[in-house]
Amino acid sequence: MDAYLPSGTKVRLDSLAEDGPEVGVVVHCWLSEEIGAYDCYVAFFGSDFPSGEPGERPYILRYAVTSLVVVDP
Repeated sequence: MDAYLPSGTKVRLDSLAEDGPEVGVVVHCWLSEEIGAYDCYVAFFGSDFPSGEPGERPYILRYAVTSLVVVDP
């Protein structure tokens, strides 16, 4: 999939097979001329979405949309 993801979209990153998938929320998405595809900043929470306010501050990483899997809310 290479499509724009709006802010707030819940996603999963499966490429970290050693530690298992990580889940997060798209913070910002844009069409990147550098990679020729959509790119996103994602706030990651670890292996599970928090229920309510997270216990720890999420960390934000940059990933191409093609690396992410959209998960149902």
